[in-house]
Amino acid sequence: MKVQCDKYKETMDSEEAECRHPNDYCQTRSSCMIQFLEKERKREEAREEAKKR
Repeated sequence: MKVQCDKYKETMDSEEAECRHPNDYCQTRSSCMIQFLEKERKREEAREEAKKR
């Protein structure tokens, strides 16, 4: 699935979705699918890392 940044109109694959401008103001950040997918991926990575310990 492809997702698109509303502010910069950048398109990326949902598996690799990552905000390319995390320090810039973004009006839609709270409802941004890219931001959501990035957070979910990081949470999953943290869970996997915790299981290894």
